[in-house]
Amino acid sequence: MLDLPAVTLVCVDCLNHALALRALARSMEGVRYARALLLTDALPAGIAVPPGVEVVAIPPIRSREDYSRFVIRSLLPHVATSHALVIQWDGYVVNPEAWDPGFLDCDYLGAKWYQEPENQRVGNGGFSLRSRRLLEALQDPRIEIDANEDVVICRISRPFLEREYGIRFGSEALADRFSFEVAYPIGKPFGFHAVYNFWRTVPAAELIELAPTLSDAIARSPQMLQLVENCNALGMWPATLALARRVLAVAPNAAKAIAALANAERNLPRQPAVGRNDPCPCGSGRRYKQCHGALDGGRRPESTAVPPPPAPPAAAADAEALVRTALAAHQQGNLLAAEQHYRDALAAEPANPTATHYLGVILYQRQRLDEALPLLEQSCEAVPQEPEFHNNLGLALAAADRDDEAVAAYRRALELKPDHVAAWNNLGLAFAAMNRPEEAIAAYRSALEIDSGFGQAHWNLALSLLLTGKFVEGWREYEWRHQIEEFRQKDRDDTPWDGKPRLGLTLLLDAEQGLGDALQFIRFAEPLAQRGVRVIVRTQRALVQLLASARGVAASVQIDDPIPEHDARLPLLSLAGVLGVAADEISSAVPYLTADPARRAMAAAALAPHAGRLRVGLAWAGNRAHTNDGRRSAPLAALAPLFALPGIVWFSLQKDAAERDVANVPAAGVLIPLPPGNTYDDTAALVAELDLVISVDTSIAHLAGALGKPTWVLLAHAADWRWHLDPTRSVWYPSARLFRQPRIGAWDAVVNDVAEALPSLR
Repeated sequence: MLDLPAVTLVCVDCLNHALALRALARSMEGVRYARALLLTDALPAGIAVPPGVEVVAIPPIRSREDYSRFVIRSLLPHVATSHALVIQWDGYVVNPEAWDPGFLDCDYLGAKWYQEPENQRVGNGGFSLRSRRLLEALQDPRIEIDANEDVVICRISRPFLEREYGIRFGSEALADRFSFEVAYPIGKPFGFHAVYNFWRTVPAAELIELAPTLSDAIARSPQMLQLVENCNALGMWPATLALARRVLAVAPNAAKAIAALANAERNLPRQPAVGRNDPCPCGSGRRYKQCHGALDGGRRPESTAVPPPPAPPAAAADAEALVRTALAAHQQGNLLAAEQHYRDALAAEPANPTATHYLGVILYQRQRLDEALPLLEQSCEAVPQEPEFHNNLGLALAAADRDDEAVAAYRRALELKPDHVAAWNNLGLAFAAMNRPEEAIAAYRSALEIDSGFGQAHWNLALSLLLTGKFVEGWREYEWRHQIEEFRQKDRDDTPWDGKPRLGLTLLLDAEQGLGDALQFIRFAEPLAQRGVRVIVRTQRALVQLLASARGVAASVQIDDPIPEHDARLPLLSLAGVLGVAADEISSAVPYLTADPARRAMAAAALAPHAGRLRVGLAWAGNRAHTNDGRRSAPLAALAPLFALPGIVWFSLQKDAAERDVANVPAAGVLIPLPPGNTYDDTAALVAELDLVISVDTSIAHLAGALGKPTWVLLAHAADWRWHLDPTRSVWYPSARLFRQPRIGAWDAVVNDVAEALPSLR
C-alpha cells in the first residue's frame, strides 16, 4: 500500500457522479491518502459511494468556466494537506508503484502539452498534483480567469506565479513519469487523463459495460469519437461496437461512428488491426490497401481488377508494417510513438512516401516547419497523385506565411479530388490570410456545396461575409458558431428569444468569446431598452461593473453567479443578427460605456504630473492563447522608434504577461507600467483620462472606442472582420483611426505611419 499522508485526493464534478466516484475508487486502489473528496452539488439517489470517499456539497458546476473558477478560487478551503491530487472522471491512478517522492517537490505537475513552447509544457490539469502554496497564490485578484484553469495556471499566469510567489512547476521529464494525456506513455506513469486513452487503461469488457452509462454530453464529445476510432484502428471490435452505438444513440449522423460500427460488424470474426482491408487510419474512408498502403496513393478505383503485386522485399515489408503501426499511433494522438515508427520505417525503406509524408505532418504539428516542409514536398513529388499529401503541404506552407504556395498546393489537391471539402475550406483560409475575402467566400461556398453541415466552413464564411459588409447573410452564418465545440454555450436553457422586443420583457444576454466581443456588442442593449425590454447581461468577472454602465443595461452579473430570473435568453453576439443590424445601421452613439468616477479621479491625479505632454496609452499584445495572436500582436521591439519621439509620455496598458517584453526592449523602459493589483475597471478609468490610446486588435481597442477615447488601432494585413476593409475608418468606433499593414508582418510600415501622425497631436 502506498501511503500519501501529505496528499488530498479531489474530484470536482456535478455532472458525472458515478464516473467521478469510479475514478476516485480507481485512484485509491493501492494508495492511501489523507482524505478522498468528491466535491459535488448533490449526489443522485442510487449511486454508491466507495468506502473512504467523502462527499462534500458545493454550488453546481454547470460549465467549463464554472469548473475553472472553482478549481482556481474555491478549492483551497477543502485542502489542508501540503498537496492535492486533482482528478477528473476520465483520469486516475493506474500505476501506484510509479509514485516518486520528488513529485511533492513541485507546486504543479501535470501531463505534458506537446503543442506548447518549451518551458510551458507542464501541463494538463485533468490529472494533476497541486500544492497548497499554489492554491493560496491563485487567490491573487491579478490572476484573470479567461481560459481553462490549467491554461490560466500553466501558460498565461505561469511567469507571474513563478516571479511573485516562487511557484515551482515540474520538469518535462518528471511530468512524463507522473502522467500522460496526448502523448504515448513513457514507461509506466503514475496516472493518465482523457477518455480517448481508455483503450490503454480500461479492459475491453469494462469498456463495453461502461458504454451505456456514459452521459449524452460525453457521447457527443470529440474525445468519445476519438476513443471509438482508437478502438476501431486497434481491432477492438466488441468495444468499438458498444462505443459506436452509444455515440450514434445521440448523434445518429456521426459519420465516423457509422463507419466504425460497420467496420467492427464486418471484422468481428477476424483479427489483425489495421489490416490491408481495414479502413485506413488516416481517416480517408478508403481501405488501407487502396489508400496509404498503396504505392500509387490509393487513386485506383475499387472496381478495377488488379492482379496481386509480387511479394515486396523484406525491408519494404518491414517498412509497410511499421507504417501501419505508425498511422494507428498517429491517429490516436501518440505523436512520440508515431514519429519513432515513421523513422524506423524510413530506416528500413528510405524512400517510403507515406512515412516521409506523415513524419512531415508530425513535425508540422509541432511547428518545426523548417524540418517539415522538405519532407512534405518530397512526398508530394514521390506520389503526386495523392490529394491528401498536397492538402497537408498547403497547411504547412500557410503556417509558414507562404500563402501563395499554399493556394497552389490546395488547388492541386482539388484537381485530384474536387470534392475534398477540407481543402476547399483551407483554400478559403489562405485567401483570407492574403486579404482576398471574395475569393475566400467562393472557396467556403464550394466546401458547403459538398457538405452543407460543415460547421467550420460556415463559421469561416461568416467572418468573410461580415468583413465585406454583407451583414444579413453574415449574421445568419455567424450562428453556426454554436455548432463548434469551442463556442458552444454549455448551460443554455429553454427560454430562447423570438427577437420581438416588448414592454416588460426581461432578456438575459450571455457574454461570449473574449472581453472585446462583449465590449463591442453591449451597445445593442440600448435600442432594446428603448422598446421596453429590461436587459440583464451575464459576463466575465472583469467586465461586470463596466457593462453595468452601458446604456440600456438594467443589471450585470458575473458568469459564476446564479442565473437571474428572465423571460428570454440570448448569446450577446447573436443580438445584432436578431435585430437585423445592417452595416450602415451600427449605432454611432459613442461613448456608450462610463468609467467609474472615483477611479477616474485617481487616474487623473496620477496623470497630473505629466500635464503639458501628450499622454498615450499603449497595448501591443493580445491574449497569447488566441489562434491568430502571432499576427495581430506586435513585437514590442517593432514599436521602439515611437518611444524616441519628443513630448510624449507613454503608459503601458498591458498586464503581467507583457512585462518580459519590456525587460527585453531597452527603449521600452520609458513605459510607465500599470500599478500592481490593477483591475479592468482601473484600466478603463486610466484610458478615460489619457489623451490617446494606441492598441493592436485586442480588448483595449474596444474599451477605448466604447469610451469615446481617441484610439489608433494597429492592424495586421488581414485584419479581423470587425475592422472591415476601410483603410482608416471604423464603423463601430467613430473616435478610432486604423493603421493597417500593407503586407503580412509589415509592422515597420505601420510604425512609420504612426510616427508621422503623432506630431500633429502635440
